[in-house]
Formats: sequence, structure tokens, C-alpha cells
Amino acid sequence: MTTVKDLNLFDLLQNNALGVVALHSFILGYTKVKIGQENDEKIEPSIDYLFYVLPIVYGESSLKSFKSSFELYTAIAKDKSISLGLQERAEKMKEQTLECLNLGFSKQIFFINIEEYTVGLNENYNSSNLLSSMKFSNSYYKDVYRASYRLGNIFAKKDNKMLQLKLNIRF
Repeated sequence: MTTVKDLNLFDLLQNNALGVVALHSFILGYTKVKIGQENDEKIEPSIDYLFYVLPIVYGESSLKSFKSSFELYTAIAKDKSISLGLQERAEKMKEQTLECLNLGFSKQIFFINIEEYTVGLNENYNSSNLLSSMKFSNSYYKDVYRASYRLGNIFAKKDNKMLQLKLNIRF
């Protein structure tokens, strides 16, 4: 069995399927929180949010922080370096995020609401059972899935200004 240390970081970062899993999990986590809030017409996350998922969950320390946190302040308290350079990492990973989105759109996992500038999950993929039943060969993949889901929960609880302030990012 391959361990995290045996994994080639370049191979992980180039794995668009893993990126789709991360983005799917983020959207799922985001929508689960938003559905429970009253007077929220927009349930899907802004496409802008998705460009910060991979830079956060592909970082080892931020992955650990978010997979065990339910609030943004808790994750930042566990790893104060989360927001350092996040904007630059997101810009560097923009192409990969776009490739993952493209794969998700081409496989009809995601849909885009052009009027609202949001991305959602198609009906057949709007369940955690689908991806949780996948046989991941490594616990790292499960950690990415869990951290992305919790990151989606956290983003859904905060407004744009708070996210930008706490994570030192710009939408």
C-alpha cells in the first residue's frame, strides 16, 4: 500500500480526477449548509470560491487543519500559515482548477449558473454516497475529500468580506 510519503507530489497535483473529487466535495459541503439557511436563494457556491479549494487542500498543513475543523477561526488557529500566500497559490493553480472544472463539466458532474456565476452539482451527483463509496487507495484521498467538504461548510457560513479578510484573498 502506498503511503503519503511514497506519493509523488507532482502526480497528485496533476491528478484532475482528484481535483474534481475535491471540488465536488466542497460544493456538496457548501450546499448542505446553505440549504439549511432561510431566505437564501443562491445555494451553489460562487465560482470564485472554487479557485481556493485546491491550494488549501493540497497543502499538507492546511489539509490537516481543515479536515478536523468546523470553523474558520479554528483552522487558522491550528495553522496560522494558511492565509500566507494563498492568493498567489490560487493564481498559480488557476489553470489546474480550470482543468478540473472542465473535466467535471464534461462528465456532467457540475453545472454552471451563468446568471448567478455559481457552480452546482447535477442531480445524479448531488450525494455524498456516490464519492464516499469510491475505493480510495490511499487515506490521503479521503483526507482531501473530508477537508474539502468541511471547507465548503466553512465558506457557506461566512460572507465574502469575512472570507477575504480572514484568508487574505481577493475575489
